[in-house]
Amino acid sequence: MTSPEIPKKFASRLSDLVRQLDRLIQLSMTAAKPLFDEIKRIYHQEKIHLAQILAPQRAKWIDPLWNNLRPLIIPIVTFLWTRTRDWILRPLTAGVERVAPTQVAKWQALPQAKRRRILSSAVAMTILLVIIMPDSHKTSEDQAVNDPDIIQLTTDPTDLDNPHWALNVLPVQVLPFSETLRVSGKVGFDEQRVARIGATVTGRVTEILAMPGQEVDQGTVLGRINSTELGQAQLAFLKARAANELAARAFDRAKILYKEDVIAKADLQRRQSEAETTAAERQAMADQLRVLGMLPEQIEGLGKTGNVNSISAVTSSVSGTVVERKIVLGQVVQPADALFTVADLSEVWVTAQVPEQEASLLAVGQPMQIEIPALAHQKFEGQLVYVGELVSNETRTVPARTVLTNPDRMIKPGMLATLLISGKPAEVPVIPAAAVVREDGYDHVFIALGDNQYKLTVVKLGPESNGVRPVLSGLDPGTLIVTQQAYHLNTERKKRLSGG
Repeated sequence: MTSPEIPKKFASRLSDLVRQLDRLIQLSMTAAKPLFDEIKRIYHQEKIHLAQILAPQRAKWIDPLWNNLRPLIIPIVTFLWTRTRDWILRPLTAGVERVAPTQVAKWQALPQAKRRRILSSAVAMTILLVIIMPDSHKTSEDQAVNDPDIIQLTTDPTDLDNPHWALNVLPVQVLPFSETLRVSGKVGFDEQRVARIGATVTGRVTEILAMPGQEVDQGTVLGRINSTELGQAQLAFLKARAANELAARAFDRAKILYKEDVIAKADLQRRQSEAETTAAERQAMADQLRVLGMLPEQIEGLGKTGNVNSISAVTSSVSGTVVERKIVLGQVVQPADALFTVADLSEVWVTAQVPEQEASLLAVGQPMQIEIPALAHQKFEGQLVYVGELVSNETRTVPARTVLTNPDRMIKPGMLATLLISGKPAEVPVIPAAAVVREDGYDHVFIALGDNQYKLTVVKLGPESNGVRPVLSGLDPGTLIVTQQAYHLNTERKKRLSGG
């Protein structure tokens, strides 16, 4: 074998090795394609999530800082790239061309797309090997030391650096979970137990007998009004009554005379008609007095005594508490005016306007809690007793109502309230609220890795309900997590990181 054949043989073997390496890279990329697709999907998902979270901070801090530093950074980066290209990349390329000109020529003869594909495959294969290649020299203790999110505890009671509180580790469970709907509401009167009382006549207020806060019974006189209208109606009733009595006596005499054949039948019928007409007028005037507020016994007494009394009493139509008074002495009032408001406060309504998007979560009979901030956020148990059938065109909401008993009158109409309505339950993974650690604006939990190692992991959770929170992502059912003392464990982790 001559010496010139040695480089040809070496080049042939090198070419075969390159082809085999290319084939191996292609096979590896095909096998790893599902993994790369999953990594790409997770990357885009987290990128969108982080962009939504960091958008306000970017607009407030990063963009102004970049606009100020860009005139300084771009020239520096351009200078560094130019020097790196001229001093390192070009001399290195020239040296490779001098050492292996044939191989360089073959490489440059390849299509640019194929060269780019080979380089990308080589880089991806290298990264994949670095990721999946196990580190035989790395122990669990080294991992705990190098990863700031992992804390290693010991079971040695003599170790002064080990905390002396017990951890509770339980798996993530799948349980029925109902989302709690929080709706702002307001306390109001029970509309079936409230009365707005007005005058029955037009007149001037002469006496006020009830004050706000006073307990009254049905029929209690709240005030009195002097009304000329009432006096005139009573006088008209007396006239109609007298005319009716006179016509009735005349009809009685006519019946006797007709029997004696003294008068004709036409005269009898005329007097009968007069008696019936005056009786109708008398009844009409009595009805008018009842409309003006007089009781039947008062009307009967008026007919017997004939004494006209223009004073009208304002009486309560329900038993309860006087919660509002809108008159003063000497004020002229009309039947359309509301003078007093009397309400039975033993029960009150709590009403809320629920957005139409959440109306499907409501059903009559659902259990709920009512939180009233004015009563030190005291919570009351109740049930949904009414859900509206119409959506308001102005607010796009549906009315909902519950009833609360109020024996000690602590709940006042007009107070603000929050309705916590439990939705329909569904089977989802849940974790105790005590297991959640809030760190850097994200929810975290400690996952048990074994050998007394616990790793702080980011999770996405739903709102709390009944002491638990639903898992949206980041945890699988059955994963062991720290359910108690998670806050103290995180404090210990940060203390060790700071060297404390």
